[in-house]
Amino acid sequence: MKFRHRQDRDKLPELEITPMLNVMLVVLAFFVAVAANLAEEGASLLVRLPQGTETTEVQAAKAPLDNPEEPQFLPVVLHPGGKLSVNDRPVEKAQLLQQLPSYLQQSPQRYVYLQVSGDVPYQSAIEILSSLKKVGGDRISLLIGAGTVP
Repeated sequence: MKFRHRQDRDKLPELEITPMLNVMLVVLAFFVAVAANLAEEGASLLVRLPQGTETTEVQAAKAPLDNPEEPQFLPVVLHPGGKLSVNDRPVEKAQLLQQLPSYLQQSPQRYVYLQVSGDVPYQSAIEILSSLKKVGGDRISLLIGAGTVP
């Protein structure tokens, strides 16, 4: 019987990582070569589509005819200092919140957007927006960016 010596137990096992690294580098090189070829072929890839004798024209779905009304937007602008204006006319917050439900109930195609101008603190804008949302629900939006007004 062969017994192990105490010296063998004290040695830490060695891990050869060189073969593993060689395999990983070969796999990496393979994927780089394939990706380069696919990217190169993408620009000049020719596809032959089947030729049919009949062509079918695809038409966009038509809007429902029961509500031909176009959406209407009411611009509410929040100015620095907490001042509000609707259609370039100053209005008090309480007055706006009181008249907003009747405006929205006149048509389901009516929407309100809040535009914040100048250096208005975020907290003020959020407070006004949440107050409007309580009254108008999902038909109230915040207009952001310098794009065109709907």
